Amino acid sequence: MWTLCILALLVINYECHASRTCKPSDFHYEFTECDEIGGRWRVSVPTYGDCINGEPNPPTRTEGCSVSCDPGWFFDLSELECSRCPNGTYSLGGGVHFDSWKTLPKGFSAHTEAFKSAFSLGRRRGDVDCNEFGWQASGDVLASKGGPCAAVLVYTVKLVKPGAVRYTYQYPDENIIFEFQAQDERCQSLDDADDYKWPPLSRDGQWKTLTVKLNKGLNVLHWKTIGIEARASTQPVLIKSIQISGVAHSSECTPCPEGTFSGPGANSCTECDEGTYAERGSSECLPCDPEKEYAPRGSPKCLKRPPCTTKDYYEIDSACDENNQTRAIYKWIENRVCREQMEGSVSLPPSGKVKTCPPCNPGMHYTSGTGCVTCPRGTHSDGISPCRPCPPSTAPNYGYRYQWWSSMPPNMAATCMPADHFGCSGSDGWQVNGDHIHSGRGHSDDAYLVLSLKVGGFRGREGFVNGHPMEVGRISFTFELVCVTDCEFVFMEASATKGVVVVQRWAGAQQRLYYSYGVTRNDSYTFSWAFLKVSWEKSYMRLGSSRLYETDMAKIFSINVTNTIDGGASTCIPCPQAPATTGCIPCPAGHYIEPNTTECTKCPPDTVVTDPLPYGKDSCLPCGPGLTAPDHLTCIVQCRLTIDNKTYDLTNISSPRTVIGSTLFTSSGNKFFHMFNISLCGNTSVTCSNNVSYNMEGDAPTVMSRVCRSTIVPGMEGSRHSHMRAVATQSVSLGDHLVGVTTNNSLMNISVIPEFTLSNTSGQKDLHFFYTTPLSTSACPKGRSTTVTLRCDPDATGQGEVSLLSQCPDGTCDGCNFHFLWKSQVACPECSKDDLLEAHGECKSGQQLVHYITSKTCRAPDGIPQGKTVPCTTRLPFMIEVTILSTVCMALFLCLLIFCLWKKNQRLEYKYMKLVASASSKDGLLELPPAESCALDDGEEEEVHFSQNPPKGILNRLKNNRIKPTEGRGLLAKSMMMTDKDQLT
Repeated sequence: MWTLCILALLVINYECHASRTCKPSDFHYEFTECDEIGGRWRVSVPTYGDCINGEPNPPTRTEGCSVSCDPGWFFDLSELECSRCPNGTYSLGGGVHFDSWKTLPKGFSAHTEAFKSAFSLGRRRGDVDCNEFGWQASGDVLASKGGPCAAVLVYTVKLVKPGAVRYTYQYPDENIIFEFQAQDERCQSLDDADDYKWPPLSRDGQWKTLTVKLNKGLNVLHWKTIGIEARASTQPVLIKSIQISGVAHSSECTPCPEGTFSGPGANSCTECDEGTYAERGSSECLPCDPEKEYAPRGSPKCLKRPPCTTKDYYEIDSACDENNQTRAIYKWIENRVCREQMEGSVSLPPSGKVKTCPPCNPGMHYTSGTGCVTCPRGTHSDGISPCRPCPPSTAPNYGYRYQWWSSMPPNMAATCMPADHFGCSGSDGWQVNGDHIHSGRGHSDDAYLVLSLKVGGFRGREGFVNGHPMEVGRISFTFELVCVTDCEFVFMEASATKGVVVVQRWAGAQQRLYYSYGVTRNDSYTFSWAFLKVSWEKSYMRLGSSRLYETDMAKIFSINVTNTIDGGASTCIPCPQAPATTGCIPCPAGHYIEPNTTECTKCPPDTVVTDPLPYGKDSCLPCGPGLTAPDHLTCIVQCRLTIDNKTYDLTNISSPRTVIGSTLFTSSGNKFFHMFNISLCGNTSVTCSNNVSYNMEGDAPTVMSRVCRSTIVPGMEGSRHSHMRAVATQSVSLGDHLVGVTTNNSLMNISVIPEFTLSNTSGQKDLHFFYTTPLSTSACPKGRSTTVTLRCDPDATGQGEVSLLSQCPDGTCDGCNFHFLWKSQVACPECSKDDLLEAHGECKSGQQLVHYITSKTCRAPDGIPQGKTVPCTTRLPFMIEVTILSTVCMALFLCLLIFCLWKKNQRLEYKYMKLVASASSKDGLLELPPAESCALDDGEEEEVHFSQNPPKGILNRLKNNRIKPTEGRGLLAKSMMMTDKDQLT
C-alpha cells in the first residue's frame, strides 16, 4: 500500500516537471541488472524532467553480462556493438585511470595499522598514534612517509575479463618496506605473487612503472608501506598514476581535458607542445602568436609574453681559445618566454672583454685547441707548468683536485631529472662559471639537478683499528646554497658492492661550507651531488607555475679527492723501494718506512698497516683487546684466545649462529620478524641475503659482515600459496668490524646493557664481544653497534642458548645498539693445573687409579687425561695427614685435662681425711660420723700453709702434687689422741 502511494507521488511529481510528450530523440538506452540466467535487457529511458509519455523503442534481450571493448572503443548501446571513439575523445575500453591526487579518488581507501608484539617497550608500541602516518594526497602524487605504522592503500575493482594494473612510483628509501598485493574475492593472492610483490628501489627523482596482470572477477589491490625506523622518512614512497584495464564497458568516450588532444580511436590524450594550446575535446592543438604569446606544455590557452628582465639570462665564460684566452658571454635561458620588443624590457648584454683563462686544475695541463687535460701517467703538474716526470725514487700522488671551472672536467657529468619529463631546459643540469659550478638556470622547480664524479678506486688498504675504520681515501668539497624556500642538497656515493648511499643532506639556504668525508672501502665509486629547489611536498603541488624559484641554486667551489689510482698528480712522493707504473712499490705487509733511511722495517706483533706509504713506526696500529693480526692487514679474534690469563676455546661455537627475534604483528594480522646471523671468532663472515628484487638493478642482493640482520616475512599459511617460501628483505649490517674481546662491560664507547651484566660479588666474569658498523645513517648518526655476551653455563647443552633482551625482544631498544646473551659450556675458561684436583682410587695389586676433578667455574681442557694408574704409596695424602695429626693432638689434650681433674679430686679427699684425723682421741681411733660435705663450708679458710710459693706451670704443679710414701689412703697411719676437751663436733 505504501509502495503504491510513493510511486503515485513520483509519477505526479514527474508529470509536474514535464509538460511535453517525449519524442524518439528524448530517449536513451540503458541496461538492466543481470538476471539469474546471465542475461539482461536494453531499455529506452527518457531524460528525467524533460518530457512525459511518448513511445519508447521496444526492449531488446541480450545474452551475457560481460561486454567489454578494447581501448579507444566504446560500446554503442543503439547498435549493441563496440564503436571507435571520435576525434577529441578517448576511451580506456574497459579501464580506469587515476593521475590527479588533490583528494583521494572515489573507490580508494587508506588506513594505518599499529604494530603489536610481545613487548610493550621499545621502538614499536601498540599505542602509537598513526594518524600522522599513511597515504596522503599531495596534488600530483600519493605519498607515504613510512614511520612506526603500516600504511595501506586499497582499491577494489571487478573485471569482466582478464586485465592488468599499471602504476608509476618512486621508492628511494630502503628503510621503508614497500609491498604490493593483488587478491581475489577469497583474499587469496594471485599465482605469480612473488614476481610483483616487492617493487624494486628507485633513485632520487627516478620514476619506475610496473604492470601486474589481473584475473577476471573481483580484485582487491593493496599498496602497503612499513617503516623499519621509528621516524618518518624524508624520502617517502610516491605513486604518480594508476591505470586498470579489464573493467566493465564504457558506453561513451570521454572528451579530452584542456591542453590535450586526440585523434580517432584514442585510448589517451596527448599533451600539447609548448607554444600551442587546446580547449576541452579538441582534436588538435592550435598555435599561439610566437612574437607576442607563449604557452607552456599542456596549456589550455595562450599567455602574453612579459618584458625581459635580468633573471632571463645568465653569464658563462667561453671556452679557452688557442691563445689561452676567454671572455664572459651571456645567454638567454632556454625556452625563453619574455619579449625584448617591449617597453621596460632588457636586452642581452654584449660579450665581455677578452681575459686570460684561469690556470688548469692541479694534475692537468693546457693544450692548444683542447683546453685543460689530465697529465699522462707517471707525470705531474701544478696546473700552471707543463706536465713533467717525477724525480728518481718518487712516484706521482694521484687524485682529483678541482678549483677552476672553465669547462666541465672529463670524468664529471651533469644531468637534469624532471618530475614530468618536460621540466629541464636544453642546457645541462649544472653550468660552469669560472671559480665555481652551479645548478643552472631555466629548469623547473621540481627537477633533480645531479652532478656526478667517477673515481676508479683508491690505493689504500681497508682496515679497522681501535674501533674506527681506516681511510683508503678522502673526498672534500666547498659549497653554498642560495635559496628562498626549503631547497634540498644531497651528497651521495654509489659503488658496485653497496649501491647508492645518501651520505649527507642539507636543507634551506647555507652560507659557504666545507665538508669532508673519509672513504673506508676500496671500490670504484660514483660520487653525486643532487639539488632540488623545493621539498617533495611542494614539488608535486599544482602551483600554477613551474619556475617560481628561478634564482635558487647550489654552488660548488672546489672538489678534492685524495689517494686515488686514477686522475692527475700535482706532486710526487718518495718510494721506499722503487717506483712503478701505478705508483710506488709498497713495503711488504706488516712493515713501515723508516723516515731516515726509507727502508722497510717490520712492525711489532698484533699491529696492522693500512697506509700505502706508512712512514714511521706510528703507522703500525695496534689491534683491540683480545685481537690478533697474523697478516698485519686485519685484526681478528682467534677461536682459542687468552683473556685475563684465562684461556677460552670457542672452536665448538665458531660456526655462524642464527637468532630469531620476536614476531611482530599488524592489527590486520600481517606478521614479520627479524633474523640475526652472528660470527664470533676466526676470519669468518656471515651473509644476510635478499630473495626478493626490492633492491635497485645492479645492487648487491646480499650483505656480508660479522653480524647482520634480515627482515623475514613468512609465507602465507592456510592459503593456496602456503608453499611459498618466506621472503627475506631489508638486509643490513649490524657489525662490520670486531672492536675487541674483553671482560670489561664497555669498550670504545660501546657498553653492555645492564640486564646482561653480572654483579661484582658473583666472582664470575663474562666474555664480551664488541662489534660496530660506523656507517652513519639518518636513523643512527653514530652508526650501529652490537655486543655479544658469552656467559659460562656448565649445564648448557650443545652450542648453548642465545637470548635477547626481556624488555626489547627484537634485540634492540633504540634501533642502533643491539645486545645478545649467549650461555654455553664453551664460555667457561679452561681449567689450569692448579684448578684440577686428584682423586686416588682403591689400591689393587700395588696399583691405584688417579682421576682429575674440575670446578664448576672452569671446564676441562681437551688435552686433559681421563685418568692414570700409579703405584700405591703408604704415605697418605697431605690433607688426610693433617686431619689425623689434628685428631691425635685433640685426644692427648682431652686425656691430660681428665688427669688434671682427677688429681684435684684426690687432694680434696686427702684434706678431708686429715681434718677427720685431727678430731680423733689421742688414745685411739674414733669412729667419725659421716661427713656432710667433702668441701669447706662457705666462709671457712683452708688451713694449709706452704713454706714456699706455689709452683708455676702445669708440669711443676703435677710434680709438686704427687703423694708422699708416708701418706696413706683412707685412715692416717699416725695415731690420733683425743682429750676430754676435744669435741666431736
